[in-house]
Amino acid sequence: MRLLHTADVHLHPERPERWEAFRAVCGLAQERKCAALLVAGDLFDSFQAAVELRPRVRELLETLEMEVFLISGNHDAAAFGSGEYYGKNVHIAGSGQPVVWDFSGVSIVGLPYTAGRGGCEFLQSSLFPEKVPLIVLAHANFFCSASSRFYFLNRGDALEEAHFWDRDFEDFPVSYIALGHWHNPTLPAIEVNRAKIAYSGTPYPLAKGENGARKVFLIEVSGGCLDVEAVDVPGVPRRETASFCFVPGSEEQTLEEIRDYLFSRADTDVILDLEVAGWISQREDLLLREVENLVRSSREGWKAVNLAPGFVSIGSLSGIGRKCLQLLRETEPPADPAFAGDPVLGQLVEEVVQERELLYREALSLLLRHLGKAMLPPGG
Repeated sequence: MRLLHTADVHLHPERPERWEAFRAVCGLAQERKCAALLVAGDLFDSFQAAVELRPRVRELLETLEMEVFLISGNHDAAAFGSGEYYGKNVHIAGSGQPVVWDFSGVSIVGLPYTAGRGGCEFLQSSLFPEKVPLIVLAHANFFCSASSRFYFLNRGDALEEAHFWDRDFEDFPVSYIALGHWHNPTLPAIEVNRAKIAYSGTPYPLAKGENGARKVFLIEVSGGCLDVEAVDVPGVPRRETASFCFVPGSEEQTLEEIRDYLFSRADTDVILDLEVAGWISQREDLLLREVENLVRSSREGWKAVNLAPGFVSIGSLSGIGRKCLQLLRETEPPADPAFAGDPVLGQLVEEVVQERELLYREALSLLLRHLGKAMLPPGG
């Protein structure tokens, strides 16, 4: 038996590309002869979007020759709280209470979005047959014990949101945890003993950072075994990010690098997020106009190009940045009279100094680029 896992569709009346991506997911489920489609939250972008699109979604889902299991997410939690009808083949966990379905010998658990650890507590208090594969739909954060402490340094609210830890699944039977909430796919699926865990990611790239091919997960259940495979969503563009950073005095070189990238890497199946940051020794508006002209002249080669300029003039350099710039301008190698009488040693010293100077300049330029990249707006 095959099932298909997707999530975070974020359907919106004014975003037809998301609708087409969801239709592609449904078509893929039919093509692969799946017995069920799993939607792990945020089918809709908001409650209002659900109100407007419900008839259209119901019409689509009822055409599928398979069962549909879906849960609410944090964006559309209010859309499923009153027993709304989405079709005779659609099963919903959306009222805040977990639901367990027995489907063709497989236990499917739907955990609608609730903050905190309620979903995990339900799973740990439930008894599931040891020899029956288990599938869990959840819309939550998933953290690995070994590394997630770094995440919490900047996310004090993370533990208030719905979340799981890898250790929560150590004693699970053969199972697949179909996650939603994070917008990039988990490649490959994480394995915790007998449990496989994955985010499908968005079927259409919604924002900067949702890079690479969009995926769904194909789940194959045979006997007491369970395998998962990431599959590309057909007909959906990829999103990519390209970053360039200016250093004073090298503006023309960086412009040429941008020009070369825009024309040599052009792909009509790619949405490009072009980040341009750093420090410049000329007027910001003039350089921005040059970059915008490059984007405009190359735009036909891309699905779309989103420009995020963040460069500023050297007048805004911090103290450490000003020192870097000063040192970069000091290009004369120091004279060393100790070797003046030995031309061979003198030549060797000169080569060493030049090599040292090159490394020195590269290090200073790298520091300036790092300072420049810090000016990019967070999250795009």
